[in-house]
Amino acid sequence: ERIRHLGELHQAGLVTDDEFSAKKAELLAEL
Repeated sequence: ERIRHLGELHQAGLVTDDEFSAKKAELLAEL
């Protein structure tokens, strides 16, 4: 759910590619 929300922010241009990659890695590490 949080990853999907992050993806929406990324697509909207509110999160840079670098931020998106870092955050996604963090979220995946929590699973």
